[in-house]
Amino acid sequence: MVSLAKLCRWLGFPRRSLYYRPKARQRVVNTDLTARVKLTLERFPSYGYRRLACVLGENRKPIQRILQLKGWQVRKRPQGFRPRARRLPSITSRPDER
Repeated sequence: MVSLAKLCRWLGFPRRSLYYRPKARQRVVNTDLTARVKLTLERFPSYGYRRLACVLGENRKPIQRILQLKGWQVRKRPQGFRPRARRLPSITSRPDER
């Protein structure tokens, strides 16, 4: 049987972190700002949080938090790799066929 202190020392893990329990906190949403964001989104549905913040004259972080909590933020589609076009042999490099 090995003590927790010794086990944490072996693993290089702080013992205090073992007992840490994060507190669940309620997200407080500004209802006035939420209503303004909703009206602006209805008027400009393609705007993202940065442009909405600029239009509303607010900081972008509360705008983004409102969009995330309400489910209004659109996830950006990953671009990934596009398939390359197949290369055709050059006409100039072929021997003359006359």
